[in-house]
Amino acid sequence: MKTGTEAKRGYGVFGTRRGDRAKIFFRKARSLLYVDRCVCVGCGAELPQSVRGGLCSECLSRSIALGSDICAKCGRIVANEADYCDTCINRDRHFEKARSCFVYDGVPKKLIYGLKFGGKRYLASFLAESMTDRYLDENYDCDCVIAVPLSEKRKKKRGYNQSELLAEEISGQLKLPLLTGALEKIRDNKAQAKLRVNEREENVRGAYEVKDKAAVKGKRILVVDDVITTGATASEVAHMLYKAKARSVKVLTYASTRYTAPSENIFDEEDVYEDEMV
Repeated sequence: MKTGTEAKRGYGVFGTRRGDRAKIFFRKARSLLYVDRCVCVGCGAELPQSVRGGLCSECLSRSIALGSDICAKCGRIVANEADYCDTCINRDRHFEKARSCFVYDGVPKKLIYGLKFGGKRYLASFLAESMTDRYLDENYDCDCVIAVPLSEKRKKKRGYNQSELLAEEISGQLKLPLLTGALEKIRDNKAQAKLRVNEREENVRGAYEVKDKAAVKGKRILVVDDVITTGATASEVAHMLYKAKARSVKVLTYASTRYTAPSENIFDEEDVYEDEMV
């Protein structure tokens, strides 16, 4: 530990100059807000030029892009040639359809962790680019964008809603109005990640409310979130929007989990966080 004399000369108690410590702090803070668009957001490798989605060819090769082998309803990858997964066959899913860019694993999972739990807000613009491309590939035709809301308690704890960040970026890229405040989460339910399919449906029932019915009436709505797992949250959100006379509801996420039997857990231990998943 430094002496009182050294402290007076501008040293902290751990022997680092206060000015240097401030520079380190601001460099770390800046790294959470900004990123070089010629660097891969997945591995940090240099890119020859800026690319949509921010991923290098190596990271893309280690990510499973979702194409035709998906459930026609929820958009999750299926292991057989069926048009629908068992969950969507056996349970009501109120949205018209949901689509994602990648399977929730590897690099896409790492990026969502960074955005959702690591404070890396800048990732929203990169993820939203891939989501916008998916929107256009699917020929979605929506009038407005709504983010799946967090409860006030969880939003205050995290400091932001990652789905709102994605929705803001997507609405800007597609030139669609973003309906803020039209849908609210009115109940702070248990974390979805710890629950099975039937438990998830019960857990989100009544958790959302449309606060501005006039804004959604007759509209073709795009609901935006980061991940879709069983579709329970997305379905409940769509149900409430349809009750408010929305014309149609489609869902768009960056990633979706593989299909899991309703009796099985969705996540392994490292996936259980304080927050709910879709």
